Amino acid sequence: MSYTIDENTVAICMATYNGAAYLSEQIESILKQSYSDWVLFVSDDGSSDGTKEITDEYVKRFPEKIISLEKKNNAKKGAKANFAFVLENAKKSGDFGYFMFSDQDDVWLPDKIKITMERMKKLETEKNCPVLIHTDLKVTDGKLNVIGESFIRYRALKPEVKDLSHLLAQNNATGCTMMWNRALNDIISLEDDGIVMHDWWMVLVACCFGTIDFVDEPTILYRQHENNVVGATKVNTIGFIIKRLLGNNHVKDTLKRSVNQAKVFSEMYHDRLNEEDLRIIDRYGDLYEHNKFSRVSTVINGKYLKQGIVQIIGELMYI
Repeated sequence: MSYTIDENTVAICMATYNGAAYLSEQIESILKQSYSDWVLFVSDDGSSDGTKEITDEYVKRFPEKIISLEKKNNAKKGAKANFAFVLENAKKSGDFGYFMFSDQDDVWLPDKIKITMERMKKLETEKNCPVLIHTDLKVTDGKLNVIGESFIRYRALKPEVKDLSHLLAQNNATGCTMMWNRALNDIISLEDDGIVMHDWWMVLVACCFGTIDFVDEPTILYRQHENNVVGATKVNTIGFIIKRLLGNNHVKDTLKRSVNQAKVFSEMYHDRLNEEDLRIIDRYGDLYEHNKFSRVSTVINGKYLKQGIVQIIGELMYI
């Protein structure tokens, strides 16, 4: 171990896969952060394009700041499992005070960590509990030309929505913007296959056992290109509306996966949840035990609703 850590050190967890085209630019943006007390952990998922070689070169240049993690085998596991792997190994590597995720193809604005940390410290002082902070992003094309000044508006999300019912139906925090403290990290497990995405799961954990806050400022250039694993489709365009209301398989699949995720969450945290949260989670998890009319009624009355009118209409049509 060539790095030093203390209670203010941030463990940055990056999952990579065939990201050679943009990886250097992202790592450089992390190296240029105004907040310098961090260690970057990188886990590759079997890249074939030189991604691993780029990471290894940075490890040689900055051994005190960048750590390359090695899996026991090279089988491709996907983004969710890769992020789970790198987070678990970062946790085992020292008593870091804070944690962040990093995608391989974005560019962090210079004060990203500083801005988020300032809000984190304020909330920790006020709440004295597990804390998760997330921020806005600027949406760009592959060449970093800005196509959306605010990802939140681009996706018609409502970060002020923090109640459990709504968050079970739709996540509104982007993983690569998040910072969370050790108190939250100690109760997080990302190992279950029923988890839809790592960031959504963490938002649910923070909602039930801590607090969530949003910084209304972009801290990342969120690059959109043909190889994005999870992209940023602009909401409420004609194309988006037609696609959602015609009911493609994606809508139905996401709804079913969110319901299954609720079941997994209830099972994993059953003994820690208060009675009201457990009731809310189980009611959503049992959704497909009932007929269509009952499902719609439960979603409306229980406020298990998404955050945009088009998404809500699609949800009610295809639940």
